Amino acid sequence: MKINSILVFSLLLISKLLFGQNSIDSTNIANSEDDNYSSVMFNVSYTNNNLENLSGITEKLPTIFANTSFFHKSGLYAGANYSKSFGDSIEAYEYSLQAGFQKYFTNGFDIDLSYSWHNFSGDSLLEGINYDHSLDLLMGLELSKFYLSGGASYKLGTTKNLFAEVGLARFFQINKIFSKHDVLMINPGISVSFGTDYWLYEDMTQTEKQALFADLKTQGYSYENFSYEGFTIYLPVSYGIKNIYLTGSWLYKIPGNKYEYIGWENQSGLMLSLTYFLNFNK
Repeated sequence: MKINSILVFSLLLISKLLFGQNSIDSTNIANSEDDNYSSVMFNVSYTNNNLENLSGITEKLPTIFANTSFFHKSGLYAGANYSKSFGDSIEAYEYSLQAGFQKYFTNGFDIDLSYSWHNFSGDSLLEGINYDHSLDLLMGLELSKFYLSGGASYKLGTTKNLFAEVGLARFFQINKIFSKHDVLMINPGISVSFGTDYWLYEDMTQTEKQALFADLKTQGYSYENFSYEGFTIYLPVSYGIKNIYLTGSWLYKIPGNKYEYIGWENQSGLMLSLTYFLNFNK
């Protein structure tokens, strides 16, 4: 059975939401008179991704990410992602191509709909969710200094799986710290995640699945359905000068009781990201 880090997916979701905020703020600071623009984003990130086992032993699974995306002023965008994960004796590579549409409204509501093609190469212990295609929907609403977000992801691979997450964050933003072109953003938040579990049993034999399902049923847990997955606390901090942003995101995720019973661990991680936006005014 696969027991893989779920932290990387949450960190990527946080960074994607933060990219949208960075893009808006970089435009407000560098070009406040004209927000009708297209841009190219370049990003490099690293996360240490600590896995806290039930025995108390901590295992590290560092991952490096690289992303390039083009955002058209119409809201359409396309991008490519690459990541490499490596443990003490195993490693894996992932890459994906993405296309989507995002829109920010004056009332504080935003929406992001995208499609991704995904490929994985490496040790299956690091694979996590085995999928080839992904449909993703992200929505958010800014209420004063708070940000309410919701997301859903439908992944198609060996099995079909649906995931959802609801979050609440608080915005703290300080402009003009050292110059008139810089900004500091601190966005602490929490989220609750849900998902189907079909992907967990893909590599198990029929005998292994029957034994596990019997154990889960005895403990009062359901299986092969959509259910509660975990609770997350996160703290992204981003400092930007014009179109360059340095971001640190700390996260701690506690899996639900069913997932803890089958072997998932509490996870903590720190992602460091460097992002550059190249804006085109026309």
